[in-house]
Amino acid sequence: MAKLLLVTDDKKINDFVSQSLSKSALSCISSTDNDTIISYVQKGLVSLVVIDEKLQSCDPLILCKKLQAAAIKENIPVIALIEQDTTNTEFLKQTNSYLTKPINSTILNACITSNLKLKKTIDTLSSNNSELAKSLYQLDVLYNTSTRLAGSLDKQKLISIMIDGLEKSLSFSLSSTLVFNEEQDIELIINSLYGISPRLEHSLKLRAILSYKALFDKKKVPYDINVKDIKVTQNIKHPIEEYDLNILKFDNLFAPINVGEKFFGLIEVFRETEFSQEDTTCFQTLARQVSLPLENASLYEEIKNTNTKLEKLERLKSEFISIVSHELRTPLTAIKNSLEICLSGKAGDISTIMDKFLNMAKRNVMRLSGIINDLLDLSKIEAGKMDFKFEMGDINTPVEFIKNTFENLAKEKNISLISEKDLNLPGTYFDNQRIEQVVSNLVSNAIKFTDEGGKIIIKTEIVKKSDLDVKKLNTDNKQLLYENYIKISVTDNGIGIAPEDQKKVFDQFQQIENSLNRQNGGTGLGLPIAKQLIEAHKGFIWVESEVNSGTVFSFIIPVLTEKDRFLSDLDKELSKAKINNQNVLLVMIEETKEQKDSFISAVKEDKISIIRKTSNTKYVYYDDREKQYLLIMIPEADKFAQGFIEKKIESALQSSNEENNKRYDILFSTAISPDNGTTTEELIDNLKRSLVHRNFAEV
Repeated sequence: MAKLLLVTDDKKINDFVSQSLSKSALSCISSTDNDTIISYVQKGLVSLVVIDEKLQSCDPLILCKKLQAAAIKENIPVIALIEQDTTNTEFLKQTNSYLTKPINSTILNACITSNLKLKKTIDTLSSNNSELAKSLYQLDVLYNTSTRLAGSLDKQKLISIMIDGLEKSLSFSLSSTLVFNEEQDIELIINSLYGISPRLEHSLKLRAILSYKALFDKKKVPYDINVKDIKVTQNIKHPIEEYDLNILKFDNLFAPINVGEKFFGLIEVFRETEFSQEDTTCFQTLARQVSLPLENASLYEEIKNTNTKLEKLERLKSEFISIVSHELRTPLTAIKNSLEICLSGKAGDISTIMDKFLNMAKRNVMRLSGIINDLLDLSKIEAGKMDFKFEMGDINTPVEFIKNTFENLAKEKNISLISEKDLNLPGTYFDNQRIEQVVSNLVSNAIKFTDEGGKIIIKTEIVKKSDLDVKKLNTDNKQLLYENYIKISVTDNGIGIAPEDQKKVFDQFQQIENSLNRQNGGTGLGLPIAKQLIEAHKGFIWVESEVNSGTVFSFIIPVLTEKDRFLSDLDKELSKAKINNQNVLLVMIEETKEQKDSFISAVKEDKISIIRKTSNTKYVYYDDREKQYLLIMIPEADKFAQGFIEKKIESALQSSNEENNKRYDILFSTAISPDNGTTTEELIDNLKRSLVHRNFAEV
């Protein structure tokens, strides 16, 4: 007859289990004596063991560990008897299954039956080849450990995963791992079932040093170390007992840990029972398995450090450009004003030759001022601090303004400057000043590189997404997010650009003129700035040209709805928040269009105040089939603000209900970046998934 060993101090539990099993084919015996329990298991006198988490006579966790070691040949399941709200995960790891208090008789019998069936099946397999079961378990540990190793790029975590895998597969008593993080950071990690005496710790240090030196035989060791150089990290399972030097007499396994061709450390494990050949193979495999992930982690660390240095250099470069540019602006302004006063005659009469040199100085001051402005714009864009003011407007307005601005300059070179405007263009959201800056740069370049008697055409038109050539835009259809775009092109019949140079025109500090003709100066920043300004509009800019036949620079910006403009602003705020390590909070409210009392309408009309409106807080109202939405963006918010706004909405709903006997039926949710997503798409998806129903009926 099968026997169940019940280990508990609780007489009620003992009586209940005995009574529940009285009619079954399973008899119940109980004991709280440590040696008796181990003896029952070692001799195979019981079929399974139930251990109470609240056992007082001995530590249930240590007992479980001993039972697992004792029961490995007999395959005796250990069932944990736990409280429903237990947090003792270490105890649960050492058991096969569990029962919660209060015990249900049916569940008790089902659990026991299930474990006995499992035991019977495993016993059948084990009787054929007991070592096969152990090998399968070790292979499973190796597989799981390998998977965990592949998922981390943290060196300390990788070593911890390896040691955890060895503990599961070998059930060692103690492991000693020497790790060389850096020349000045040498660590001995000791994982032990029991505490470590001071002289054992010192001996393990000496043993690790001797093993390390022995690995290199007569070769020069990478680092010269002594006992004082090694810091010790102890991970002790049960400090109530302590190992001393006698553990060094246990059976042991040793292996070096290499990262590629470099030495990283070594590991040694000790166990009271002898290691088998399969144990040795498993140990060596795990020691080798950690090598590649450690190499990847080292490479990742190098890349990360390099990127950090590059980011610092980039930030210093931007700060340097910004400071120098500002410092240059002040004296340039004084020089410019002085030149204008001299040229006006207010400082005295000027001769013809003086006028010539003063005008030359003024032109060069203006040119230098333009270069400084370009550098400042570039540093602002790269730092994510470029301000944009998107407003609904007609793109023909800035285009016509730039045409009128450059008309006189074009006439001086006898160049025809023509505009071909589509007068039926839809309005869209754009920054008028930035679009003027882009068109100005393109027209200025066209005039600069077009010979006298040439012709320049500025054209505006509406184009569909399907009509765009993604190869010219150097993108793919997934990046074309909108159905309609406004296209602006500047065409000239000037000197053209060679095919090999066309790829570089939007790179910083590149001159777009013919390499044989460098008469015209400039920083080469105009087109890179134009590209980034257009990309900030969710658009694209490109060039088409033939040498000596002319050039066409074109750019497109999307025709945006209010919702599109809001999402575009959200993209920019998220980019800015990422650079400045800040949050962006989103609030979404949804209700049906047919609703009698509209909460969204009340917010629109300022009858309900959800948040304090500021200059950077943005709203958008939009419809979607049968629903209408209110989306609110609050930059530089935090989790406190998130909770406050949620309570404010609920309070506003409840207050309106009580005062006006209205019924609001809405859904609302909040999401904060970066916790709930780092992109617009992630945040919106998160908002939609977490919409919470709020129905406030009449009181």
